[in-house]
Amino acid sequence: MSAPQDARAGDRLDGLKMGRRHASIFGMLAGGGFFDGFDIYLAGSVLAAMLASKFSSIGGNATFISMTFFGLLIGALSAAFLGDRLGRSFTAKYSLLVYGLATVVCAIVSSFQALLWFRFIAGIGLGTVIVTSYGLWVEFVPKKSRGFWTSAMSFVINLSQPVSALLALTLIPHYGWRVLFWISGLGAIVVWLFQFRLLPESPRWLESKGRREEAERVLAQFGGSTTALAGAGRVFGQAEAAQREGATGNLGPAISLWSPGVRRVTILTIVISVLSLVTWYTFASWIPTFFVKQGISVVKSFTFSFVIMLGAIPGNALAAWLSDRVGRKKTLVVLSVVLAILGILYGYSSSPAMIMLIGFLFIMGGNILIAVTTASYIPELFPTSVRMAGSSLANAFGRGATIVSPYIIAYLYANVGPRSVFWFAFILYLIMGLFILLLGHETKQQSLEEIAKSEIAGVLGEDTTFVG
Repeated sequence: MSAPQDARAGDRLDGLKMGRRHASIFGMLAGGGFFDGFDIYLAGSVLAAMLASKFSSIGGNATFISMTFFGLLIGALSAAFLGDRLGRSFTAKYSLLVYGLATVVCAIVSSFQALLWFRFIAGIGLGTVIVTSYGLWVEFVPKKSRGFWTSAMSFVINLSQPVSALLALTLIPHYGWRVLFWISGLGAIVVWLFQFRLLPESPRWLESKGRREEAERVLAQFGGSTTALAGAGRVFGQAEAAQREGATGNLGPAISLWSPGVRRVTILTIVISVLSLVTWYTFASWIPTFFVKQGISVVKSFTFSFVIMLGAIPGNALAAWLSDRVGRKKTLVVLSVVLAILGILYGYSSSPAMIMLIGFLFIMGGNILIAVTTASYIPELFPTSVRMAGSSLANAFGRGATIVSPYIIAYLYANVGPRSVFWFAFILYLIMGLFILLLGHETKQQSLEEIAKSEIAGVLGEDTTFVG
């Protein structure tokens, strides 16, 4: 049936069936995210090649990673301001352009110092792209399949792991490490051209800003094929009234990241982001370098890395299934324990076969965790009015931690031994699992509005009208 024109955008979007317009948005956001991921994951192979060619050193590699993540931190903080104020689509488009152009420059600079500075600029775009792309996609997908489709986007984005490893294996020995920057930068610019012309703004965000006519124009692009709408009688005028009374756009009285109810979500997502990113990039960014330092040839190191990174494919496919079938919270708690154990087993593996097998399983589990947290769990926990702010703040804390962690990893590797790096990750994974178990909230099969309402139940009062 057709949705009433006065129904709130969230209800109408949740009532839609996945169609061609969804597919086009998915393609543009996943495409931009793919090259974003490619750019981040190429770091491990590029750093190993730069180390082998004497263009860099262990200390230089640590600085490269830190400059990248410093840029990611600034980008994540920018996403909070731009995404909630100027729009999700605007922010996703232009951050993609910034990182694409800066990465092309990385391919042509002649000094390591210049590379570091343009890597920092690229990092700003990278940090903004990933937050806004997932946040925007979450707001378009119907609630019944949100877990599947957010994980499906993560699947496409994280295909960049084996692809970057394969291209490193086949191209770097012949053309050098700069070729990966060319591929990443030019690919991002091509996707930006499509986004510039075709990527719409989130109707939920437009509605929260009182821009009803624009929201209607975007909703009209999806046609009228909807299922029955829950709460269709709650009209847009209520949202406008809430705004006039000083609301942030969705919840009657003003809601911030530190409001009761939301505060617990803010703390939990910060912990998840910090611990998941530090442990994940400890593995993804440093493993090829560790191989080279152990005397393994660059080509053989890239071969090991490629086989290990293939775990991203089944990992992201499983994430799509687990999100809606098992649930986000249970999946994350169990995965935290499994990854802690796999990390230790990897650290004590000695034969090439065991290194690749345990590494493959680790990457598979790590991709499930990253897909469920970054693509779905973190952004969906926040109300619409502070979704970008909340996701960005959590991501910013995570990026901030990854600025410092390369130096911790380099110190542990040099002074305590390689295995200490994996014990470090073991402890962090167990802490993350405990926090999710104690503070986490299950979100599968719930609309974004239902999730937000349950998070702040008792704070606004049971009779408070919830409008988005």
